[in-house]
Amino acid sequence: MTGHAFPRRYHVAMAACFAAVAACHQAPPTEIVPGPVESRVPVAQADTVSEQDVLTEGRKIFHGQGLCYGCHGGRLQGGPVAPPLAGPGRNLADTSFAYILHVIRAGEPHSPMVANQGGIDGGQIVQVANYVWAVSNGKSVP
Repeated sequence: MTGHAFPRRYHVAMAACFAAVAACHQAPPTEIVPGPVESRVPVAQADTVSEQDVLTEGRKIFHGQGLCYGCHGGRLQGGPVAPPLAGPGRNLADTSFAYILHVIRAGEPHSPMVANQGGIDGGQIVQVANYVWAVSNGKSVP
């Protein structure tokens, strides 16, 4: 894989998306406070997803439906068909989340890397990108 330069508007759009996702992960209030005590209505806690949950799901997709392991290896070490995504030999210019997400979504021209490998959907793509980013940057183990 080679590094790609993305236009500034792409980075601004990605920052806006990340801000929107972060806002969704704020803890909801446990109850509505205004009004007399008798009229307070409890609000259900929203389901939350931990970082570990996202990485676990990304790992499952990478090693399962996404078929990523077939070319990149079970430990993301690379192989004869695809470059390493972690460890020695990985291209440090290719470890940004935006780039990883782009390659999984769009594929890589002139290579066996195709878009949405294994027919994974948009949510699964984000989970795989999180997993690959975390392992590539030493934040998680393969």
